[in-house]
Amino acid sequence: MKFKLMTLTLIILALQVGITYSLTLDEALNLGRQRSLRLETPRLDRMKINGQVTEAWSNALPQVEVTAALQTYWKPSVVFFTPPGSSEPMPVQMQQDNGALAEATLNQPLFTFGRVGAGLNAAWAARKSNDHLLSNTVRSLELDLAKRFWTVLLLSEVVEARRSSLAISDSSLRRVQRMRDVGMMSDYDVLRVQVQANNQIPQFQQAQNNLRLAELSLKELMGVPVDTALTIEGSLSDYLLAVGDDTSVARLESRDDLEALRDLTDMYRNLYVINRNARLPILAGQVKYSWMWSNNEWAINPRNNVSSVYGGIALTIPLWTSGKVAGQAQQSRSDWQRAQLNLTQAQRGARLQYEAASSSYHTALSSEEAAQSAVSQAQAARSIAQTKLAQGQITPLEMDAARLDELVARVALAQARYDRLSAAADARMALGLKPYTN
Repeated sequence: MKFKLMTLTLIILALQVGITYSLTLDEALNLGRQRSLRLETPRLDRMKINGQVTEAWSNALPQVEVTAALQTYWKPSVVFFTPPGSSEPMPVQMQQDNGALAEATLNQPLFTFGRVGAGLNAAWAARKSNDHLLSNTVRSLELDLAKRFWTVLLLSEVVEARRSSLAISDSSLRRVQRMRDVGMMSDYDVLRVQVQANNQIPQFQQAQNNLRLAELSLKELMGVPVDTALTIEGSLSDYLLAVGDDTSVARLESRDDLEALRDLTDMYRNLYVINRNARLPILAGQVKYSWMWSNNEWAINPRNNVSSVYGGIALTIPLWTSGKVAGQAQQSRSDWQRAQLNLTQAQRGARLQYEAASSSYHTALSSEEAAQSAVSQAQAARSIAQTKLAQGQITPLEMDAARLDELVARVALAQARYDRLSAAADARMALGLKPYTN
Protein backbone atom coordinates (compact mmCIF):
# COMPACT_ATOMS: atom_id res chain seq x y z
CA MET A 1 0.00 0.00 0.00
CA LYS A 2 2.81 2.45 0.86
CA PHE A 3 4.54 1.62 -2.41
CA LYS A 4 1.33 2.29 -4.37
CA LEU A 5 0.83 5.63 -2.60
CA MET A 6 4.43 6.61 -3.27
CA THR A 7 4.10 5.67 -6.94
CA LEU A 8 0.85 7.64 -7.23
CA THR A 9 2.47 10.68 -5.62
CA LEU A 10 5.38 10.53 -8.06
CA ILE A 11 2.97 10.28 -11.00
CA ILE A 12 1.04 13.34 -9.82
CA LEU A 13 4.26 15.33 -9.34
CA ALA A 14 5.48 14.33 -12.80
CA LEU A 15 2.22 15.45 -14.35
CA GLN A 16 2.28 18.76 -12.48
CA VAL A 17 5.78 19.71 -13.61
CA GLY A 18 4.97 18.91 -17.24
CA ILE A 19 6.97 15.69 -17.67
CA THR A 20 5.52 13.31 -20.24
CA TYR A 21 4.57 10.16 -18.37
CA SER A 22 3.75 6.75 -19.81
CA LEU A 23 0.64 5.56 -17.98
CA THR A 24 -0.51 1.98 -17.37
CA LEU A 25 -4.10 0.98 -16.74
CA ASP A 26 -3.46 0.26 -13.05
CA GLU A 27 -1.98 3.73 -12.60
CA ALA A 28 -4.92 5.28 -14.44
CA LEU A 29 -7.35 3.50 -12.08
CA ASN A 30 -5.43 4.71 -9.03
CA LEU A 31 -5.42 8.28 -10.32
CA GLY A 32 -9.15 8.13 -10.98
CA ARG A 33 -9.93 6.81 -7.52
CA GLN A 34 -7.91 9.64 -5.96
CA ARG A 35 -8.80 12.59 -8.17
CA SER A 36 -12.03 11.95 -10.07
CA LEU A 37 -14.89 14.30 -9.17
CA ARG A 38 -17.42 11.50 -9.69
CA LEU A 39 -16.68 10.18 -6.19
CA GLU A 40 -17.22 13.53 -4.47
CA THR A 41 -21.03 13.28 -4.41
CA PRO A 42 -21.22 10.04 -2.35
CA ARG A 43 -18.45 11.36 -0.10
CA LEU A 44 -20.43 14.53 0.57
CA ASP A 45 -23.52 12.40 1.17
CA ARG A 46 -21.52 10.49 3.78
CA MET A 47 -20.85 13.73 5.66
CA LYS A 48 -24.58 14.46 5.68
CA ILE A 49 -25.40 10.95 6.88
CA ASN A 50 -22.86 11.20 9.71
CA GLY A 51 -24.68 14.33 10.83
CA GLN A 52 -27.99 12.45 10.70
CA VAL A 53 -26.54 9.67 12.88
CA THR A 54 -25.41 12.26 15.42
CA GLU A 55 -28.86 13.88 15.34
CA ALA A 56 -30.57 10.51 15.87
CA TRP A 57 -28.37 9.77 18.87
CA SER A 58 -29.19 13.19 20.34
CA ASN A 59 -32.87 12.26 20.52
CA ALA A 60 -32.00 9.49 22.99
CA LEU A 61 -29.58 11.53 25.12
CA PRO A 62 -30.28 14.28 27.67
CA GLN A 63 -30.82 17.84 26.47
CA VAL A 64 -29.63 20.76 28.59
CA GLU A 65 -30.95 24.29 28.07
CA VAL A 66 -29.85 27.44 29.88
CA THR A 67 -31.94 30.64 29.99
CA ALA A 68 -30.78 33.99 31.37
CA ALA A 69 -32.77 37.21 31.59
CA LEU A 70 -32.17 40.70 33.01
CA GLN A 71 -34.95 43.25 33.72
CA THR A 72 -34.35 46.96 34.25
CA TYR A 73 -37.21 49.33 34.97
CA TRP A 74 -36.60 52.71 33.41
CA LYS A 75 -39.84 54.40 34.43
CA PRO A 76 -41.86 53.49 37.54
CA SER A 77 -45.51 52.71 36.95
CA VAL A 78 -48.20 55.05 38.33
CA VAL A 79 -51.52 53.97 39.86
CA PHE A 80 -54.44 56.37 40.25
CA PHE A 81 -57.08 55.91 42.96
CA THR A 82 -59.62 58.16 44.67
CA PRO A 83 -59.21 58.46 48.45
CA PRO A 84 -62.30 58.37 50.68
CA GLY A 85 -64.00 61.75 51.01
CA SER A 86 -62.38 63.11 47.85
CA SER A 87 -63.59 63.27 44.27
CA GLU A 88 -60.20 63.76 42.68
CA PRO A 89 -57.95 60.81 41.78
CA MET A 90 -54.57 60.73 43.43
CA PRO A 91 -51.49 59.38 41.58
CA VAL A 92 -49.34 56.88 43.45
CA GLN A 93 -45.92 55.89 42.08
CA MET A 94 -45.09 52.18 42.41
CA GLN A 95 -41.47 51.31 43.13
CA GLN A 96 -40.25 48.38 40.99
CA ASP A 97 -36.98 46.57 41.48
CA ASN A 98 -34.42 45.49 38.84
CA GLY A 99 -34.04 41.75 38.61
CA ALA A 100 -32.16 38.85 36.97
CA LEU A 101 -33.19 35.28 36.23
CA ALA A 102 -31.12 32.22 35.30
CA GLU A 103 -32.49 28.73 34.67
CA ALA A 104 -30.89 25.43 33.64
CA THR A 105 -33.19 22.63 32.45
CA LEU A 106 -32.27 18.99 31.76
CA ASN A 107 -34.75 16.95 29.68
CA GLN A 108 -34.41 13.19 29.22
CA PRO A 109 -36.78 11.23 26.95
CA LEU A 110 -37.96 8.16 28.85
CA PHE A 111 -40.44 6.49 26.52
CA THR A 112 -41.12 7.43 22.88
CA PHE A 113 -42.90 4.32 21.53
CA GLY A 114 -39.95 3.28 19.39
CA ARG A 115 -39.34 6.62 17.67
CA VAL A 116 -35.80 7.08 18.96
CA GLY A 117 -34.81 3.48 18.12
CA ALA A 118 -36.34 3.79 14.65
CA GLY A 119 -34.42 7.02 14.10
CA LEU A 120 -31.15 5.35 15.02
CA ASN A 121 -31.92 2.35 12.78
CA ALA A 122 -32.79 4.67 9.88
CA ALA A 123 -29.53 6.60 10.29
CA TRP A 124 -27.42 3.43 10.41
CA ALA A 125 -29.26 2.01 7.39
CA ALA A 126 -28.55 5.22 5.49
CA ARG A 127 -24.85 4.94 6.37
CA LYS A 128 -24.69 1.33 5.19
CA SER A 129 -26.51 2.26 1.99
CA ASN A 130 -23.99 5.04 1.37
CA ASP A 131 -21.10 2.61 1.90
CA HIS A 132 -22.49 0.24 -0.73
CA LEU A 133 -23.32 3.15 -3.04
CA LEU A 134 -19.77 4.48 -2.77
CA SER A 135 -18.35 1.03 -3.52
CA ASN A 136 -20.63 0.68 -6.55
CA THR A 137 -19.67 4.17 -7.75
CA VAL A 138 -15.98 3.24 -7.49
CA ARG A 139 -16.59 0.13 -9.60
CA SER A 140 -18.55 2.16 -12.15
CA LEU A 141 -15.70 4.65 -12.29
CA GLU A 142 -13.19 1.84 -12.82
CA LEU A 143 -15.36 0.43 -15.62
CA ASP A 144 -15.50 3.77 -17.43
CA LEU A 145 -11.77 4.35 -16.90
CA ALA A 146 -10.87 0.94 -18.27
CA LYS A 147 -13.10 1.39 -21.33
CA ARG A 148 -11.68 4.86 -22.06
CA PHE A 149 -8.15 3.54 -21.60
CA TRP A 150 -8.82 0.67 -24.01
CA THR A 151 -10.47 3.11 -26.42
CA VAL A 152 -7.22 5.11 -26.54
CA LEU A 153 -5.27 1.92 -27.26
CA LEU A 154 -7.76 0.93 -29.97
CA LEU A 155 -7.66 4.31 -31.66
CA SER A 156 -3.86 4.37 -31.46
CA GLU A 157 -3.78 1.16 -33.50
CA VAL A 158 -6.36 2.61 -35.90
CA VAL A 159 -4.26 5.76 -36.39
CA GLU A 160 -1.15 3.69 -37.13
CA ALA A 161 -3.11 1.53 -39.59
CA ARG A 162 -4.54 4.60 -41.32
CA ARG A 163 -1.07 6.13 -41.49
CA SER A 164 0.31 2.96 -43.08
CA SER A 165 -2.63 2.81 -45.49
CA LEU A 166 -2.02 6.40 -46.51
CA ALA A 167 1.69 5.68 -47.05
CA ILE A 168 0.88 2.62 -49.18
CA SER A 169 -1.65 4.58 -51.24
CA ASP A 170 0.84 7.41 -51.81
CA SER A 171 3.49 4.91 -52.85
CA SER A 172 1.04 3.26 -55.24
CA LEU A 173 0.13 6.64 -56.72
CA ARG A 174 3.76 7.56 -57.38
CA ARG A 175 4.40 4.15 -58.91
CA VAL A 176 1.39 4.41 -61.24
CA GLN A 177 2.40 7.91 -62.29
CA ARG A 178 5.86 6.65 -63.27
CA MET A 179 4.30 3.76 -65.18
CA ARG A 180 2.01 6.18 -66.99
CA ASP A 181 4.99 8.28 -67.99
CA VAL A 182 6.53 5.28 -69.74
CA GLY A 183 3.21 4.31 -71.31
CA MET A 184 2.45 1.28 -69.16
CA MET A 185 -0.60 2.84 -67.47
CA SER A 186 -3.42 5.11 -68.68
CA ASP A 187 -4.71 8.31 -67.15
CA TYR A 188 -7.77 6.40 -66.02
CA ASP A 189 -5.58 4.05 -63.96
CA VAL A 190 -3.84 7.04 -62.39
CA LEU A 191 -7.17 8.63 -61.45
CA ARG A 192 -8.38 5.41 -59.82
CA VAL A 193 -5.29 5.17 -57.63
CA GLN A 194 -5.41 8.90 -56.92
CA VAL A 195 -9.02 8.61 -55.70
CA GLN A 196 -8.00 5.69 -53.49
CA ALA A 197 -5.13 7.74 -52.00
CA ASN A 198 -7.28 10.81 -51.41
CA ASN A 199 -9.92 8.70 -49.68
CA GLN A 200 -7.32 7.70 -47.09
CA ILE A 201 -6.68 11.31 -46.00
CA PRO A 202 -10.04 12.11 -44.30
CA GLN A 203 -10.07 8.68 -42.67
CA PHE A 204 -6.59 9.29 -41.27
CA GLN A 205 -7.51 12.77 -40.03
CA GLN A 206 -10.73 11.51 -38.46
CA ALA A 207 -8.81 8.74 -36.69
CA GLN A 208 -6.35 11.32 -35.30
CA ASN A 209 -9.20 13.51 -34.06
CA ASN A 210 -10.97 10.54 -32.45
CA LEU A 211 -7.74 9.61 -30.66
CA ARG A 212 -7.27 13.16 -29.41
CA LEU A 213 -10.83 13.28 -28.08
CA ALA A 214 -10.45 9.89 -26.40
CA GLU A 215 -7.29 11.04 -24.63
CA LEU A 216 -9.05 14.20 -23.41
CA SER A 217 -11.98 12.14 -22.14
CA LEU A 218 -9.63 9.83 -20.24
CA LYS A 219 -7.76 12.74 -18.65
CA GLU A 220 -11.01 14.39 -17.60
CA LEU A 221 -12.26 11.24 -15.90
CA MET A 222 -8.92 10.71 -14.13
CA GLY A 223 -9.10 14.26 -12.78
CA VAL A 224 -5.90 15.53 -14.37
CA PRO A 225 -5.61 18.72 -16.50
CA VAL A 226 -6.52 18.12 -20.12
CA ASP A 227 -3.27 19.75 -21.29
CA THR A 228 -1.18 17.23 -19.36
CA ALA A 229 1.53 15.51 -21.41
CA LEU A 230 0.53 11.87 -21.19
CA THR A 231 1.11 8.72 -23.20
CA ILE A 232 -0.72 5.42 -22.82
CA GLU A 233 1.38 2.30 -22.35
CA GLY A 234 0.65 -1.14 -23.76
CA SER A 235 -1.66 -2.60 -26.38
CA LEU A 236 -5.01 -4.38 -26.37
CA SER A 237 -3.33 -7.75 -26.80
CA ASP A 238 -1.71 -7.32 -23.36
CA TYR A 239 -5.03 -7.64 -21.52
CA LEU A 240 -6.66 -10.98 -20.81
CA LEU A 241 -9.78 -10.47 -18.71
CA ALA A 242 -11.63 -13.50 -17.38
CA VAL A 243 -15.30 -13.55 -16.41
CA GLY A 244 -16.28 -15.24 -13.16
CA ASP A 245 -18.20 -18.50 -13.37
CA ASP A 246 -20.24 -17.97 -10.19
CA THR A 247 -23.61 -16.81 -11.54
CA SER A 248 -25.67 -18.12 -8.65
CA VAL A 249 -28.53 -16.13 -7.16
CA ALA A 250 -26.44 -15.43 -4.06
CA ARG A 251 -23.65 -13.97 -6.19
CA LEU A 252 -26.01 -11.67 -8.05
CA GLU A 253 -27.86 -10.70 -4.88
CA SER A 254 -24.65 -9.56 -3.18
CA ARG A 255 -24.03 -6.74 -5.66
CA ASP A 256 -23.36 -3.38 -4.04
CA ASP A 257 -26.18 -1.60 -5.85
CA LEU A 258 -28.73 -4.15 -4.59
CA GLU A 259 -27.33 -3.98 -1.06
CA ALA A 260 -27.62 -0.18 -1.20
CA LEU A 261 -31.27 -0.48 -2.22
CA ARG A 262 -31.98 -2.95 0.59
CA ASP A 263 -30.49 -0.61 3.18
CA LEU A 264 -32.38 2.30 1.63
CA THR A 265 -35.62 0.32 1.92
CA ASP A 266 -34.87 -0.37 5.58
CA MET A 267 -34.24 3.35 6.13
CA TYR A 268 -37.62 4.30 4.65
CA ARG A 269 -39.33 1.62 6.74
CA ASN A 270 -37.92 3.14 9.93
CA LEU A 271 -38.92 6.62 8.81
CA TYR A 272 -42.45 5.31 8.39
CA VAL A 273 -42.35 3.92 11.94
CA ILE A 274 -41.29 7.35 13.22
CA ASN A 275 -44.11 9.19 11.45
CA ARG A 276 -46.70 6.52 12.26
CA ASN A 277 -45.88 6.65 16.00
CA ALA A 278 -45.93 10.45 16.08
CA ARG A 279 -49.58 10.23 17.19
CA LEU A 280 -48.55 8.43 20.39
CA PRO A 281 -47.54 10.23 23.61
CA ILE A 282 -43.99 10.93 24.77
CA LEU A 283 -42.90 10.50 28.37
CA ALA A 284 -39.91 12.57 29.47
CA GLY A 285 -38.17 13.40 32.74
CA GLN A 286 -37.09 16.90 33.67
CA VAL A 287 -34.77 18.48 36.22
CA LYS A 288 -34.71 22.27 36.52
CA TYR A 289 -32.53 24.65 38.52
CA SER A 290 -33.64 28.28 38.89
CA TRP A 291 -31.89 31.34 40.39
CA MET A 292 -33.45 34.80 40.78
CA TRP A 293 -32.04 38.11 41.98
CA SER A 294 -33.54 41.56 42.61
CA ASN A 295 -32.43 44.77 44.36
CA ASN A 296 -35.07 44.38 47.03
CA GLU A 297 -34.50 46.58 50.07
CA TRP A 298 -37.65 45.84 52.04
CA ALA A 299 -37.10 45.21 55.68
CA ILE A 300 -39.62 42.40 55.64
CA ASN A 301 -37.53 40.40 53.13
CA PRO A 302 -33.91 41.56 53.23
CA ARG A 303 -32.65 38.75 50.93
CA ASN A 304 -32.36 39.74 47.29
CA ASN A 305 -31.60 36.34 45.67
CA VAL A 306 -33.18 32.90 45.79
CA SER A 307 -32.51 29.54 44.09
CA SER A 308 -34.56 26.38 43.69
CA VAL A 309 -34.42 22.92 42.10
CA TYR A 310 -37.39 21.15 40.49
CA GLY A 311 -37.82 17.63 39.25
CA GLY A 312 -40.65 15.77 37.57
CA ILE A 313 -41.97 13.98 34.51
CA ALA A 314 -43.95 15.25 31.55
CA LEU A 315 -46.37 13.39 29.31
CA THR A 316 -46.98 14.97 25.91
CA ILE A 317 -50.09 13.73 24.13
CA PRO A 318 -50.87 14.93 20.57
CA LEU A 319 -54.68 14.91 20.76
CA TRP A 320 -55.50 16.66 17.48
CA THR A 321 -53.11 17.59 14.64
CA SER A 322 -55.67 18.26 11.86
CA GLY A 323 -54.32 15.35 9.77
CA LYS A 324 -50.68 16.44 9.85
CA VAL A 325 -49.40 13.24 11.47
CA ALA A 326 -51.56 11.00 9.28
CA GLY A 327 -50.40 12.82 6.14
CA GLN A 328 -46.73 12.49 7.03
CA ALA A 329 -47.20 8.78 7.82
CA GLN A 330 -48.94 8.26 4.46
CA GLN A 331 -46.12 9.99 2.58
CA SER A 332 -43.41 7.98 4.34
CA ARG A 333 -45.30 4.74 3.72
CA SER A 334 -45.43 5.63 0.01
CA ASP A 335 -41.66 6.24 0.03
CA TRP A 336 -41.13 2.86 1.71
CA GLN A 337 -43.27 1.02 -0.84
CA ARG A 338 -41.54 2.82 -3.71
CA ALA A 339 -38.15 1.73 -2.33
CA GLN A 340 -39.42 -1.86 -2.16
CA LEU A 341 -40.58 -1.61 -5.77
CA ASN A 342 -37.20 -0.25 -6.89
CA LEU A 343 -35.46 -3.11 -5.11
CA THR A 344 -37.70 -5.71 -6.76
CA GLN A 345 -37.12 -4.22 -10.21
CA ALA A 346 -33.35 -4.08 -9.65
CA GLN A 347 -33.30 -7.72 -8.52
CA ARG A 348 -35.16 -8.82 -11.63
CA GLY A 349 -32.92 -6.69 -13.85
CA ALA A 350 -29.68 -8.02 -12.32
CA ARG A 351 -30.05 -11.43 -13.94
CA LEU A 352 -31.05 -9.90 -17.26
CA GLN A 353 -28.06 -7.56 -17.12
CA TYR A 354 -25.67 -10.46 -16.58
CA GLU A 355 -27.24 -12.62 -19.30
CA ALA A 356 -26.97 -9.75 -21.80
CA ALA A 357 -23.35 -9.03 -20.83
CA SER A 358 -22.44 -12.73 -20.91
CA SER A 359 -24.01 -13.13 -24.35
CA SER A 360 -22.10 -10.09 -25.62
CA TYR A 361 -18.90 -11.51 -24.16
CA HIS A 362 -19.23 -14.89 -25.90
CA THR A 363 -20.16 -13.14 -29.15
CA ALA A 364 -17.09 -10.95 -28.82
CA LEU A 365 -14.93 -14.03 -28.22
CA SER A 366 -16.20 -15.61 -31.44
CA SER A 367 -15.67 -12.35 -33.31
CA GLU A 368 -12.11 -12.10 -31.99
CA GLU A 369 -11.34 -15.63 -33.11
CA ALA A 370 -12.72 -14.87 -36.58
CA ALA A 371 -10.75 -11.61 -36.75
CA GLN A 372 -7.57 -13.42 -35.67
CA SER A 373 -8.16 -15.99 -38.39
CA ALA A 374 -8.68 -13.19 -40.92
CA VAL A 375 -5.37 -11.60 -39.92
CA SER A 376 -3.59 -14.93 -40.32
CA GLN A 377 -5.13 -15.38 -43.75
CA ALA A 378 -4.23 -11.81 -44.74
CA GLN A 379 -0.62 -12.42 -43.63
CA ALA A 380 -0.51 -15.62 -45.68
CA ALA A 381 -1.96 -13.79 -48.69
CA ARG A 382 0.64 -11.04 -48.35
CA SER A 383 3.43 -13.61 -48.14
CA ILE A 384 2.14 -15.33 -51.32
CA ALA A 385 1.85 -11.93 -53.03
CA GLN A 386 5.47 -11.13 -52.18
CA THR A 387 6.57 -14.44 -53.71
CA LYS A 388 4.52 -13.85 -56.87
CA LEU A 389 5.79 -10.28 -57.11
CA ALA A 390 9.37 -11.55 -57.02
CA GLN A 391 8.48 -14.04 -59.78
CA GLY A 392 6.81 -11.32 -61.84
CA GLN A 393 3.37 -12.95 -61.71
CA ILE A 394 1.60 -9.93 -60.16
CA THR A 395 2.02 -6.19 -60.35
CA PRO A 396 3.18 -3.90 -57.50
CA LEU A 397 -0.36 -2.54 -57.31
CA GLU A 398 -1.67 -5.98 -56.49
CA MET A 399 1.02 -6.26 -53.82
CA ASP A 400 -0.10 -2.96 -52.32
CA ALA A 401 -3.69 -4.22 -52.30
CA ALA A 402 -2.60 -7.30 -50.30
CA ARG A 403 -0.85 -5.07 -47.79
CA LEU A 404 -3.95 -2.89 -47.43
CA ASP A 405 -6.10 -5.98 -46.87
CA GLU A 406 -3.81 -6.98 -44.00
CA LEU A 407 -4.10 -3.54 -42.42
CA VAL A 408 -7.89 -3.70 -42.63
CA ALA A 409 -7.83 -7.12 -40.97
CA ARG A 410 -5.60 -5.81 -38.17
CA VAL A 411 -7.98 -2.91 -37.49
CA ALA A 412 -10.88 -5.37 -37.32
CA LEU A 413 -8.88 -7.52 -34.87
CA ALA A 414 -8.16 -4.52 -32.65
CA GLN A 415 -11.87 -3.65 -32.62
CA ALA A 416 -12.76 -7.26 -31.76
CA ARG A 417 -10.28 -7.26 -28.87
CA TYR A 418 -11.75 -4.01 -27.56
CA ASP A 419 -15.27 -5.46 -27.80
CA ARG A 420 -14.17 -8.58 -25.93
CA LEU A 421 -12.54 -6.56 -23.13
CA SER A 422 -15.54 -4.24 -22.80
CA ALA A 423 -17.99 -7.15 -22.72
CA ALA A 424 -15.89 -9.00 -20.13
CA ALA A 425 -15.77 -5.88 -17.93
CA ASP A 426 -19.54 -5.45 -18.24
CA ALA A 427 -20.10 -9.10 -17.31
CA ARG A 428 -17.86 -8.79 -14.25
CA MET A 429 -19.70 -5.60 -13.29
CA ALA A 430 -23.03 -7.44 -13.57
CA LEU A 431 -21.69 -10.11 -11.18
CA GLY A 432 -20.70 -7.48 -8.62
CA LEU A 433 -16.96 -7.95 -9.26
CA LYS A 434 -14.32 -5.40 -10.06
CA PRO A 435 -14.53 -4.69 -13.80
CA TYR A 436 -10.78 -5.10 -14.21
CA THR A 437 -8.17 -7.12 -12.36
CA ASN A 438 -4.61 -7.81 -13.41
